[in-house]
Amino acid sequence: MKIRNRLQKVLLYSIGLILMNCNVKEPGVEYPSKTFNIYFGDIHNHNSVGYAKGSLERSFDIARNHLDFYTLTPHAQWHDIQVMEGDRQLHWEHGFKRTAEQWQNVQKITAAYNDPGSFVTFSGYEWHSSYYGDYCLFSMEDSLPLEYFSNLESLQKYAKEHGILIIPHHPGYLEGRRGANFTFLNTEVSPVLEIYSEHGNAESVDGPFPYIRHSMGGRWAKNTLQDALALGHRIGVMASTDDHLGYPGAYGQGLVAVLANDLSRKSIFDAVKARRTYAVSGDRIKLNFRLNGHVMGEEIPYANKREITVDASGWDKIDRIEILKNNRVIKRQFPIDNKVTDSSWDKPVLVRIEMGWGPWNDLNLSRICDWETNVEISNGKLIEIYPCFQSGPFSETKRNRITDKTDNGFSVETYTSRKQAFMENPTNAVVLRISGNPETKITLNLQKPVEMKVSKTLNELTENNAVFFTGEFPAESFIFHPVVFSDHYSTRFEFTDTSEKQEELNWYYVRVIQINGQMAWSSPIWVEKFSE
Repeated sequence: MKIRNRLQKVLLYSIGLILMNCNVKEPGVEYPSKTFNIYFGDIHNHNSVGYAKGSLERSFDIARNHLDFYTLTPHAQWHDIQVMEGDRQLHWEHGFKRTAEQWQNVQKITAAYNDPGSFVTFSGYEWHSSYYGDYCLFSMEDSLPLEYFSNLESLQKYAKEHGILIIPHHPGYLEGRRGANFTFLNTEVSPVLEIYSEHGNAESVDGPFPYIRHSMGGRWAKNTLQDALALGHRIGVMASTDDHLGYPGAYGQGLVAVLANDLSRKSIFDAVKARRTYAVSGDRIKLNFRLNGHVMGEEIPYANKREITVDASGWDKIDRIEILKNNRVIKRQFPIDNKVTDSSWDKPVLVRIEMGWGPWNDLNLSRICDWETNVEISNGKLIEIYPCFQSGPFSETKRNRITDKTDNGFSVETYTSRKQAFMENPTNAVVLRISGNPETKITLNLQKPVEMKVSKTLNELTENNAVFFTGEFPAESFIFHPVVFSDHYSTRFEFTDTSEKQEELNWYYVRVIQINGQMAWSSPIWVEKFSE
């Protein structure tokens, strides 16, 4: 739709900012008109179907409670597995057998939980390979058969014939040690690369979140996203947890975000296939990156002038946003340097409430602490709550839940422990988006692990945080983090890059880094080389 006057232009821009899908046209440049919603999901996750933990019902119950879409990917096969020390390969082989035995149940529960518009499920399973690297199948069909493949070429052929996507994950390990083998990468059936999971970050060899949690070694530079892009592969990015405690969407272990028309299988699947995806490490950062109006994942003809627009909204202060061209940073924006003024109260603020800690393992008190509380907001309005619930400690029966949300508060049940804490962070948290003023008060009425009541105004939390203990040492504690203003958690900026008669393909992508270390990475946009 063409903009006929400046009023229409301003109106479209305002709507776009609200929806995180702005589309501003500039004179003399034909920009496509595309608007999308942002949905978050986990499409690489495990439970006891295979060799991880947790029941089928538990996984889907957790996923439905806080994700938009989900794929359970049971461990299914490893065609070139070798004999291991102490016959430990049997751990995998027994898991593959359980997957085969439970496959009908997996298909049934996947179909039963699919609820378009509310929560969407997909079928899939994991294929291991020492030589080719690991892949997860991603299918819209409930009746996905459990097929065996002895090489990647046959898996790729099958995927192409049946309209299935196969997504390489933990690519950054050494080739031949279950790292990616980009020689055989086929982006027609593998349009995106899982660059972040509980294994770590495979964007580059020297980025944050190194590979440290498994026995397959550290990152290898030749198997990172940046190397794949430099080789000419046109591949998008995604993240998912690869969690083995049966906890879909576990905080800090990775999620995939998609730009899709609606919350349905076809729309989400089409978005992944089109590379309209980005990866987040933990906090569900909203990101809209456009180049000459084109969205992430697109390939566009040569243009001398590249007008780049970035919209980002996080769940903590954004330290910086980086635009990369051909794997090199060409622009940095620092929202954290913005000044807070009296008018900053006109927009919603964020407050993170974090709970946990407790006795360290040397005290032989690696207990699970149950938390029950309700939170009241007075002289303000609660707009949104974002959960930061991690996977450990494993419990089949316990749940992390946010309930009874109104404009004036909510209730939360959660549990924490140092046992099985991801990255040794023994806490869970919720982040509140509040419309208020300096006198708006947050009151926490704690029922478990002890009864206590505490209150803080937003004005008090602009100057300091607030730490509370539930008892004498070594009792658990909780924190009200400082207020975060929209000046710091949300930003929009434009940048223009030019390239005169470029002789090679160019690619651009965006990286977002929050002050708490949580990140987002966009899929690239490719600009074709100049031709006469």
